Amino acid sequence: MTMTPLQLKVEPLTHEAWAAFGHVIQGAEDSSAVPQGIAVNKISHTTRLGHKFNRLAPITSSYPASSSSSTPAADKAVTSISLARIGPVPELKFGTSFEVRMLERHAASSQAFMPLNTSGDEWTRWNGEKGLKGQEQTPGGMLVMGALCGEDEEANDKPDLSTLRVFLSSPSQGLSYNEGVWHHSVLSFNYADYAIVDTQITTDSSLKLDCEILRRKVGEEAPFAVVEVPMIQ
Repeated sequence: MTMTPLQLKVEPLTHEAWAAFGHVIQGAEDSSAVPQGIAVNKISHTTRLGHKFNRLAPITSSYPASSSSSTPAADKAVTSISLARIGPVPELKFGTSFEVRMLERHAASSQAFMPLNTSGDEWTRWNGEKGLKGQEQTPGGMLVMGALCGEDEEANDKPDLSTLRVFLSSPSQGLSYNEGVWHHSVLSFNYADYAIVDTQITTDSSLKLDCEILRRKVGEEAPFAVVEVPMIQ
């Protein structure tokens, strides 16, 4: 039986809208505009007053203790900062539709993504860093999505598609996924570097507890959803 995919519209990424899935990592020119509960400190020892936005996203992990010699133990899990250098997804364009054909989750770890600025020619001359391919393009942000696990016993380890929502993050926004939240892999509109903070046992996501992936094949199965991607003027 062919299932009809969800038809979804993209929402702006805000602290409030993303709260069910994780946290938005973002500063504000007006420090009073940040959500309640985020402590903001003034940084006044510079020539221009700055602010530190504290504890925007927790780093959590809940790897179970090993019950046998063949089961990976929590003490094998490593919390670290990694970097992903990502190119644009050919099928992802502003003003078109995008088929969601994969969802993944990290059942025992939160995961945070933070975009990094690209380097220009002046930095190539300074330290040899050639920057990104296509760096002349304006960074385009990410298409991000989140879905919760089902609540009943049979579906509590599968995505509840009725909770699936899609957001557009700007180049100045990072975000974190709570443990167990289903999401798509990185969907960048442009070449970009992202710092990643997470906890994993492997470095290639070969362990299901590190990363569980669901896929729907083109031509054989309907996508999880079809997303209407807006134009950004």
